Amino acid sequence: MDKSVSGLNAIKDSLRIAGTVGVRNFMRSILSKNTCKTCGLGMGGQQGGMKNEVGKFPEICKKSIQAQLTDIQDPIPIGLFENNSILDLQGIRPRELALSGRLNTPLFFSNSSDRYIPIGWGEALKLVTDSFSSVSPERTFFYSS
Repeated sequence: MDKSVSGLNAIKDSLRIAGTVGVRNFMRSILSKNTCKTCGLGMGGQQGGMKNEVGKFPEICKKSIQAQLTDIQDPIPIGLFENNSILDLQGIRPRELALSGRLNTPLFFSNSSDRYIPIGWGEALKLVTDSFSSVSPERTFFYSS
């Protein structure tokens, strides 16, 4: 049976993650005026983090902590994509990938390659713009939460 992901185990895991990004960065992140990056609920609004929508303290979920800490990790080293095929990347455990850093560079996949290719932001935006421009509005749908 899997370990519990709540209670003391959740606190221990959150503190372990905090150790990887630094306690100061961790505290700044969870105390910020923010919304949860996983569910969209408020995390203190203008009062600051770790409070629920009615101001009760401390209220924060492990998923929110994990999502916020992803934002303050170092970028994933470009070499991960340059040196590994997509098949290689599929063999890496999801947790190991998540701890490798945050995605900071646009990636492009071409059928003529076996790996993701790091590209610049200008090129990435042009590819997206060209792709959207080639589709009629009747065939386009957007969803956000």
